[in-house]
Amino acid sequence: MYKKITNAFAAVALVLGFTLALNAQQAAPSPQKTDDEPVIEKNFKGKIFEIKHRDPDGLAKVLRPLGSGFIGAGITPNSEFKTLTVRDFPENVAAIEDALKRLDTPAAAKPNIDLHMYVLIASNSAGTTNTAVPAELKDVIPQLRTTLSYKSYNVATSIVQRLTETQNRLDGRGTMTIPNPLVADGTLTLPYEYQIKSVSTSNMAGASSPTVQIGNFLFLTGTTSGSTVNNGTQVQTAINLRDGEKVVVGTAALGDRALIIVLTAKLLK
Repeated sequence: MYKKITNAFAAVALVLGFTLALNAQQAAPSPQKTDDEPVIEKNFKGKIFEIKHRDPDGLAKVLRPLGSGFIGAGITPNSEFKTLTVRDFPENVAAIEDALKRLDTPAAAKPNIDLHMYVLIASNSAGTTNTAVPAELKDVIPQLRTTLSYKSYNVATSIVQRLTETQNRLDGRGTMTIPNPLVADGTLTLPYEYQIKSVSTSNMAGASSPTVQIGNFLFLTGTTSGSTVNNGTQVQTAINLRDGEKVVVGTAALGDRALIIVLTAKLLK
């Protein structure tokens, strides 16, 4: 009888101990990944994507937030081969592939811009405005007469520069001829330089046509030292030009004369 009771107690204790161990195992928290914990590589998938239209480095920066962030996962761009190599969990690779289909598309064509620069010299010396004034400046000269107190206006030079949208700086130089009654032939040749930086186009609110934005325009003329213009007169400003609009962008004193710069921009379809 004693043995039976002892065996019964042992069996109950065994079952109770197993139950307590099972409950303790179920109650224990699941192990969590730490930042330094490596991931088993067999869970990852690798894929190389060919980039057809956009910059791989730029795309990699946009797509990295779609990765898991686990150690060993990553997006590697290659500009030489125009590829993105992705290594991550299959669902992350699929999300990156789907995003690439939307992002790796041809960029909108940037319009070409013809920038016409007219350099006028205004003076109070005897003489009249020359007859070589371009037709598109015919309405500008009368406006200048109402705002400036000079008798004559002559075109020293005109320049046409083809532009596209860019943040780089464009430089140009040349020579122009201005009236000078103090010399035998009545003219004086001066060198000039110009710089154009940060060109873009946009549709500004309320504008009937696209606007050409130039972050910095500089025109400089005067004496030279080697191939560089110095000790001169300059006009420098930022400009917004509507398509086909003529704008007097600045005036500057040139001895007893005035240097006047007129710009017009034409967007080429």
